[in-house]
Amino acid sequence: MIRTVTSSLILGILVMNSSADAQDAAQVEASPKSFVSSLGMKMIFVKGASFDAWTPSLGKRNAAHASGEQSDHMFALNRPRVPLPATVDDYYMAQFPVTNGVYRRFVADTGHRPPHGRLMDFYWSSREGSPWDMPDFSGDDLPVTGVNNEDMNAFCKWRSEKEGRRYRPTQLYEFEHANRAGTDTRYWWGERPDARYMNYGVSRIGHPTPVGSYPANPWGFYDTHGNVWQYCFDVSRYSAMGSAFNSSQRLTGADVFGNFNEGPNVLALLSCGFRIGCDADQGHARPGDLDKPTIVAAGGGSGGGPVFAKLKISVGERIDLGAIDRNAAVFFITADSTWILNTKRSTDRGKTWQPCTMLGEARVQLRDGTIVAIAGGDSGGGAAHFDHMTGRGNIKVLLSTDDWATVETIQAPVHLPLGRKYHPVRGLVEMKDGRLLATMYGYMDGDQIREESPVAAELRTPWVKTRVIVIESADGGRSWRYLSTLSYNPHLGTEGQNETDLIQLQSGQLFAAMRTGIHGEVDPHGREHLDQPLLVAWSADGGRTWSDPQRVHVDGKLITGIYPRILLTEEGVLGILRCRPDGSVILSPDGGGTFFSDEVTYFPAGDTTPPHAGMQDMVRVGPDTFLVVDVMRKGGGAWYAEGVPITVRKVAP
Repeated sequence: MIRTVTSSLILGILVMNSSADAQDAAQVEASPKSFVSSLGMKMIFVKGASFDAWTPSLGKRNAAHASGEQSDHMFALNRPRVPLPATVDDYYMAQFPVTNGVYRRFVADTGHRPPHGRLMDFYWSSREGSPWDMPDFSGDDLPVTGVNNEDMNAFCKWRSEKEGRRYRPTQLYEFEHANRAGTDTRYWWGERPDARYMNYGVSRIGHPTPVGSYPANPWGFYDTHGNVWQYCFDVSRYSAMGSAFNSSQRLTGADVFGNFNEGPNVLALLSCGFRIGCDADQGHARPGDLDKPTIVAAGGGSGGGPVFAKLKISVGERIDLGAIDRNAAVFFITADSTWILNTKRSTDRGKTWQPCTMLGEARVQLRDGTIVAIAGGDSGGGAAHFDHMTGRGNIKVLLSTDDWATVETIQAPVHLPLGRKYHPVRGLVEMKDGRLLATMYGYMDGDQIREESPVAAELRTPWVKTRVIVIESADGGRSWRYLSTLSYNPHLGTEGQNETDLIQLQSGQLFAAMRTGIHGEVDPHGREHLDQPLLVAWSADGGRTWSDPQRVHVDGKLITGIYPRILLTEEGVLGILRCRPDGSVILSPDGGGTFFSDEVTYFPAGDTTPPHAGMQDMVRVGPDTFLVVDVMRKGGGAWYAEGVPITVRKVAP
C-alpha cells in the first residue's frame, strides 16, 4: 500500500508540474548551493556520489531474493561494518527535521490528523498520546514526532502543491551520505557517541531539544545523529535513520537504522520525526521563496551544544594508613570525621587506630546518624543462598549508632522470588522517602548462560553469567525485598554484570557502575588484554526501572576494571574508582556520567606491579577531594594502605 500511496503522490505532483519540467531540467546545472522555501526551511544542495554505505537495504535485499540473487552482503546488520556500494544523485535535503511549528501550519491548512504516538524511553517506561499535549514535546521549535509514513507523504504533497516543487521523503542513502558529510567514521566527529554533539539516551534529557541545539556537521546539517529518529524511504519501505533522545549508545551512529514494514499504519513514535528532500532540478527560485531562513538553529543560530566544565586535577602527598588485615580495603568516613578502615577505627584522622568490627563493603550513614553496612565476600559476609521455592534468604547486616564504636550484627531476611545465589557488594543508598536501596549480583532460577572467562575454563567450573539486582528496605536495613533487575545482559562481558556501586545524583536520578569480567588477567597460556569493560546505568524512578547499560570511554579509550566505587564532589563532579590491580579514577564534569573527560592513575615509583594490589576504595575527605586507598605489601610482609588525595575543581571552559 505504501507503493500505491507513493506512486499516486508522485504522479499527482508530476502532472501538476509538467509545464515546468523543461525549465527545471535546463536549470539543473545552475542549482544553487541552497534555497529557502516559503516556509522558511533551508534546503541544502548535496552533490551526488558513489560511496560505501553502512546501512543495510532491506528493500534491495527483498528485491534480490525475489530474483534469486545472492544478497547476504545487503543485509549486514550494523556491526561489524560491511560496506554496501551505493550511489546517490544530486539532491537537496532540509537543514533541520520538520518542526512542530511548520507541521501545525500543515494540519491547520489541510485538516490532517494531529500527531499521536507511543514512546519507550531510556529507562524502559512507556507512554502514549499526542506530543502537542506534552510540554516537553510540543514547542514550535522542537521536531515534530508521533508521525508515520502516511503523514510524511501527505506533508510532502501539501508543500509540493503550495510551492510548485516536487518535495519527497529523504531517501535512506541520501540521509546517510549527508549525515556522514564526507567522513569515514561512525559519527561525523569520530568513532564514539558524544553528548557534546548529540541528544541521545546518555544525555538523559528525556525529550527532543529545539532543532539545531547541537553543532552542525561539516555540510551544515543539524540533528543527523540524535534528537529524533528520521523516517527515510528505501526502495519500497521506510526506515528510521539517525537516533533519538532515548537511544542507547548501541543504537547510534551512521550505520544504525530502524526498519518498518510496508503498510498504511507504520509505527508513529514519539521519538521519530522526518525531514524532507527534493531532486536537484527543484532548486531554482520559485514564487514565495525567502531570502533567508526563519527556521534557524537554537541559541541564536549557534547550535553550540551543551558546554561542560573543564577540570583542574591535583594529586597530593600520600597519607600512611598503616597495616590492614587483607589485600582488600573498605574505607569509610563518618559525618563526625571518624575514619573506619577494615577492622580498625580512628577518631584523629588516622594518627592513631583502635580495633573494631570489620566494616561491610556496602555502607551508608543515614540522616539520623545510624551507619548501615552489608558484609560481602571481602568483609566476612559471603554469598546469600535462597530457597527458590519460597524466595527466602538472609544477608549479614551491621548497624551502629555510635560511629562504629559498637556494632549490632543481624541476619536480615531477604525475599527474592526465584533467587538462587547472590552476593552483596558495594551499592547502598538512602532515598529521600527513607527507603534503603542496595545492589547484589548473582543468578535467578533459570539463568543458565555460562561464563566465557579463561579463568572459569581452567578451573573447569561451570560458572553462570550473573545479573545485578536492587533490593529495598523500609525498616532501616533489618529486612529486604526484591525491587528490580538493574542489569541482565549476558552478552556483555565474560562474567555478566556483577560487582556494582550505586549513588544518587544531584538530579535525584540513580547511577550505577558495574564490573563485567576479569581485569588485568594473564592466563596460564600467556594471553593478555582480556579485560572487560565497566558498564553504567541510570534510573529516573527510584530504582524501579533502569536504562540500557552503557560502556564508558575517556578520550576514545574503553574503560575496564572491577569493583567500582562512585562519589560526587560538592561542586558536582562525578568520580568512579576502578580497582585492582592498577586502578584509576575517571571523572565526569557534569556530575551525571554523561561524559567522562579525565582519568587519574597514581602509583608510588617502581611499585606498579604485584605485590602492589591497586587502588581499592575511595572516600570524600573535603568538598572537592577524594582520598583513594592504595594497598600494597610492605617489605614482602603484611599488607598496608596509603591514602592518595585527588582534588578536582571545575574551571570555566
